[in-house]
Amino acid sequence: MSLHAFKQTIKPYVPFRARHYYRTKLAKSTKDTAKLDSRASDALNTLNRYIALTTPTTDRARKKQLLSQNLKLIEIEISSFCNRTCWFCPNSIIDRKSHIELPEELFLKCIDNLAEIDYSGMLNFHRFNETLANKELILKRLHQARSRLPRATLGIFSNGDYLTRGYLDALADAGASFLLMSYYATKDEPFDVKTYIKPAMARMGKKLGLPYITYIDTPQEYGVSFVYEKCKVFYRSWNPALSGGDRGGVIEKIKQRSQSVRQKGCYYPLMDMYIDYNGLAMPCCNLRSDVKAHKDYILGDIARQDLFDLFMNDNFIAMRKVLTPNGEKGGVCASCHYEKPMRSFIDPSSSIL
Repeated sequence: MSLHAFKQTIKPYVPFRARHYYRTKLAKSTKDTAKLDSRASDALNTLNRYIALTTPTTDRARKKQLLSQNLKLIEIEISSFCNRTCWFCPNSIIDRKSHIELPEELFLKCIDNLAEIDYSGMLNFHRFNETLANKELILKRLHQARSRLPRATLGIFSNGDYLTRGYLDALADAGASFLLMSYYATKDEPFDVKTYIKPAMARMGKKLGLPYITYIDTPQEYGVSFVYEKCKVFYRSWNPALSGGDRGGVIEKIKQRSQSVRQKGCYYPLMDMYIDYNGLAMPCCNLRSDVKAHKDYILGDIARQDLFDLFMNDNFIAMRKVLTPNGEKGGVCASCHYEKPMRSFIDPSSSIL
């Protein structure tokens, strides 16, 4: 081999530190490219779903397919009663002391529809009611839902007032996947973790006979997770004065805090359904059919339509067209700051639950 040919086989010498630098830079570039590809894929996926969910169809099989592919969360309010009137909740101005139950046939209609698509998303039994106020009712509804929806995540949201260790065991045995309790401060009580919140959570731990660990501790929220084998149990407190929503413009004190009109798109109507105790469907967790200002936002009646028709009816489609794209929002949505990231539309598992 000639000297010239031999030289051509020799790789340029790169100092070790330089080699490490270039390898790191290449790895970062590869990761950045992967992130861009993932974001582009997510955006395209969301766009395709948006088009499908804003295109009217009369084909029942297609409606079932769309519900199956897109529904990630459904809340069915099994009764009207709540024992509290928190200042940041519309129950402070709307009477919820009556005990009106969602008719059982309508609840079972929803469950049967979900069973048809082997629903594996989240089902909660609340809207603005206290889920645990009627023990017999919630245990019955849990049994009914779990027997038909073995893969669904069944959630209980509660203020914790009625909970005991025996009640918790019964909920878990009936099929509950998780229980999320909220500690609600009074209007005059500051968000003080040390003085109010930690002692309250310690009392709940003692009441249930369960140890717990802190899972979130920020200036706006504090929460603990109880060590319990049968299901997940959380107790949290958040500062409504800082992070609370005005519930569709109903809570004036919070509404006044908003300094700008919402511009961001909203993904709730693409993947959620909310059924009030009267069977009326609403587009998001902040709106309710018994508030006068929200009447125009009622999407349908489960007594007149099943979930498949409801999810793809003209009202739902119109709501998606208005809310999903970025741009100035009006009406009850103008001051809303709630966000559901696009990632949760693609991957709903991105949460503590």
